[in-house]
Amino acid sequence: MDFTDGMQQASLPLGLSFGLAADEKALNNYGKLTEYEKEQLIAQSKSVKSKDEMQQLIQRVSDGESMM
Repeated sequence: MDFTDGMQQASLPLGLSFGLAADEKALNNYGKLTEYEKEQLIAQSKSVKSKDEMQQLIQRVSDGESMM
């Protein structure tokens, strides 16, 4: 599955990829994000320092919270 959804030369950080793959609702909500929101989410995920922080970020996506 290609999580980049057409973004050129961009790839999801591994933790974000695994988190989305493990949470179907988060994955579905990720697919509904605009390109800008996806870029914001990727940027946020790159600053995550722990597994707990990544889980919180994935939970926000799962809950449908804004990425801005």
